[in-house]
Amino acid sequence: MSKNSRQIFLIFLAYYGMTCVSNAYFLFGPYYESLGATPQRAGLFLSAFYMVTLFCRPLGSIVMERLDIRRTLIGSALLCAAATAGIALTLGGGASLLVFRALSGIFFSVFIVATVAAQSILLDEKSRGIGFALFTTGSMLPLATVVPLCEWFISGGFGALYIWTPVVISLLCAAVGWKVSNLNYTGKEKSEWGSYSGLFRTKGFAVLLLTAITMSLADAGTLSVASLAGARGVSVSYFMIASAAGAVVIRTLGFGLISKAPRVKLAAPAVALMGFALFGLAFCSSAWMFAFFGAVFGLAIGVAYPTNFSLVGDLMPPQYHPKATGLVLLVIDVGWIVSPLMYGYISPVLGASNTYRFTGLLVFAAAAAIYWKYWRTFTPRAATRR
Repeated sequence: MSKNSRQIFLIFLAYYGMTCVSNAYFLFGPYYESLGATPQRAGLFLSAFYMVTLFCRPLGSIVMERLDIRRTLIGSALLCAAATAGIALTLGGGASLLVFRALSGIFFSVFIVATVAAQSILLDEKSRGIGFALFTTGSMLPLATVVPLCEWFISGGFGALYIWTPVVISLLCAAVGWKVSNLNYTGKEKSEWGSYSGLFRTKGFAVLLLTAITMSLADAGTLSVASLAGARGVSVSYFMIASAAGAVVIRTLGFGLISKAPRVKLAAPAVALMGFALFGLAFCSSAWMFAFFGAVFGLAIGVAYPTNFSLVGDLMPPQYHPKATGLVLLVIDVGWIVSPLMYGYISPVLGASNTYRFTGLLVFAAAAAIYWKYWRTFTPRAATRR
């Protein structure tokens, strides 16, 4: 394995590991409610993490630009371990639990920005599409690994093992970060990064942000699938595993075919398909139907997520990658803030099914409008690269 390939693999492991930390809390809502919490309190806990990451994505860019990648990964992972340990120790608390949840969001955000920006730097234009497709399997594999494991812990009465799982994984992420080398962008005369003003002058960047936030609203719907599945008497693992399998298949075996199309033509239609899957999920009452719409959702996010991040490299020069990556991740966080709050406050009124129907239709309509208004005729030379 070449040095560059080894770095790409290590960054993938780091990204996968930290996503496992985040996804372990997908089951926290029902678990927290079993301890006596209300759906509103559970929703606030889940949302607090993403509220903080919303504001800390630029912080991740700044830290990565001023420190090297290696120190950024090690430091943020160790601090994330401390914050998740705080969550485990304050389950009976109110404000203290939210503080530790918020702190974990800060360190998670810095870590993820560093990994995604590192991949953007490591991958060249030719390999960027398939490279990000493979890289972002790291965001889906936790659904088929850590989520079922955590569900087994909870159903088996091993709640303590479940709540300490994120701590252990964070420490493993720090160990992986220890093996990563420094990465940087070097200009013609010196090391220099692009400005935010130059970034926003890049054609298509604002549309990319709009597409990403719509995608995130659908993606964040997975935070509350456990509650919907529980109401139907179905194990959430059917949806999670099928979703992960669909995403992994399309990002490995199928992405070579999909990548033949211009990436600007793929992002919004894939997001619309995610909305359709959420809408269909609201009508499901059996395990196989949860698995079916999970697979559809997985195929859609399997295309949408890597395509959005590939467009960062397609539309912008390398000196803008850290800031652009941070801002794309920032707007993605908006959906993860809104979704659990929406479910927590609307589902008691409309019911779980109608909440999912509303979300699915909203995402589908928004994605269709974005494609028809912008991406359908968006053909600058830089954006047509594959």
